Amino acid sequence: MPHLRRSALAGLLLAVVPATALSACGFDYPTDRVNTIAGGVNDRTGDVDALGIRVLATQKGEGRLIGALSNNVRKDISLDAVSSTEGVSSGDFEPVEVAGRGTVNLATSAVVPLSGNFTAGDVIALDLGFSDGTTLSLDVPVVKPCFQYTQVPTDLPSETASAKATGSAATGSAATGGAAADAAAKDEESDSAHAEETGDATFSCADEAPEPESAH
Repeated sequence: MPHLRRSALAGLLLAVVPATALSACGFDYPTDRVNTIAGGVNDRTGDVDALGIRVLATQKGEGRLIGALSNNVRKDISLDAVSSTEGVSSGDFEPVEVAGRGTVNLATSAVVPLSGNFTAGDVIALDLGFSDGTTLSLDVPVVKPCFQYTQVPTDLPSETASAKATGSAATGSAATGGAAADAAAKDEESDSAHAEETGDATFSCADEAPEPESAH
């Protein structure tokens, strides 16, 4: 009898150990977790997911918000404001409505212009304010209009509207405005030439950054 008891106990232990091991590794698989591969920042804490959010810089200090907004609830929610405490502000834009259970691609369906203290390669803090009262605080990378971003329109409505307003209000000073535009164009050409000479590749779309002249 003692021998039979020991055999039965040993068999019970052998049956329990594999069951315990299997139950310990049966949850929280890495493949079950959300893993969005994107060049921007993601935030899924609100009713609206902010996915792949980036700032596409058209030049130093100017750009637009791109990425996607995905609504997880049935009611419509809109992006009403974009703000920052780091010297970045948004221009005028129509609220970006995201239909219930819908998605909006900011690169193709809406333009949210931004201006301020940033350039390509920076990471800036932005607050996205929605109509349901929620705010998403994000650290957003700034990218340049190269490679996959060349298909994204970079003509900002705020610039066009400003140009039209200036043209209609300055009919009496066309010569002065023309001279100022010429001067601005020359300054821009000078800055571009200086960037090429010094090897500044902030907005260069070359595969490799150009070397400074002193390196040759």
